[in-house]
Order: sequence, then structure tokens, then C-alpha cells
Amino acid sequence: MWKSLTIHSIKWTAARSRKRRVKRFVPFESARSVVVFAEPQGAQRILPQLQALAAAGKKITLYHFTLALKQTGILFPGIDTVEIALPDLCRGYTRPKAAICDEFLSLNADVLIDLTLNEQLPVAYLSALSQAPMRLGLKKESLVPADMMIQQEADKLTSESLLQNLLFYWKNIAVKK
Repeated sequence: MWKSLTIHSIKWTAARSRKRRVKRFVPFESARSVVVFAEPQGAQRILPQLQALAAAGKKITLYHFTLALKQTGILFPGIDTVEIALPDLCRGYTRPKAAICDEFLSLNADVLIDLTLNEQLPVAYLSALSQAPMRLGLKKESLVPADMMIQQEADKLTSESLLQNLLFYWKNIAVKK
């Protein structure tokens, strides 16, 4: 029951977001803040790439999702980290609590990068709430599709390779002024 209610809520929120969100391409050089969604295993592997983005002058906020009963407390130097565990989710464990959603909305990120490899309802819910002008991610059967998607073979799929490919294409798209 909670899953179907959350899916309905995500679809409704995504439809509202399409009307309010100003969807546009954000050149790599002009992006100031980036929000990254990742799974805990993938978050540890992409740390060097995220630190390189931070060194390039981007404010990075990493949201990583775990199905543990308590937070692991993993922190990444130079990167704002938000860990979402089961106690941070509402009844039915299908969407984040209101405090997390409010904090997420206050970020006003320029770009949202979804590095989750599987469809997760809390990630889809936050993605639907996002007002980021540009969303990057993996092509999957998603409730909230990204604006720029990468399609990779399942056997070669890791968060690290996905981030590397997304950054490569994002940096190399030329924008006429």
C-alpha cells in the first residue's frame, strides 16, 4: 500500500515539477552547485572524482542511501554528505521524511546527478522534488527521467564508470553564446 501511494505521489510531484522547473542545459563551467545521489558502495568509489569536482570550484552535496537500521556515519572530506538510512524514511520506507525533503529543497542545486543503479523510491521522490535545471543519470525505467541519460551495458555498470561518462559528455558539450 505504501509503495503504491508513494508512486502516485512521485508521479504527481513530477508533473507539478515539470510545470515549475525551468529545464535548461547548464554548462559545466557555469555550474556552481551539484547534488549527487549514490548508493553507499558507489559513494566510496566515486570520492576522488567528487573531490576533483570540488577542486574545480563546484559545491558538492552527496546524498547516499542505505537500507541499514542506523546511519554508518561515513563522511567524505571536502564534500557535504547526507546519509539516508531506514529511520530517515517515512512509514513503509518509501520516501524521505519532511525534514530531509525541506533540507534538499533548500540546496537550490544547478545540477542533479543520479548515480543509483536501480530504481529506489526515496531517490525518485527527491528527484521529483528537485528544481535543478539539469538532471543527469542512467537510462532506466524511471518515474522521474533525467534530462541527459547514459545507457551502459549491465555487466560493465558501476557508479564510478557512470559518473566518469556523465562528466565526460557534460564537459564536452559545447554551448553557443
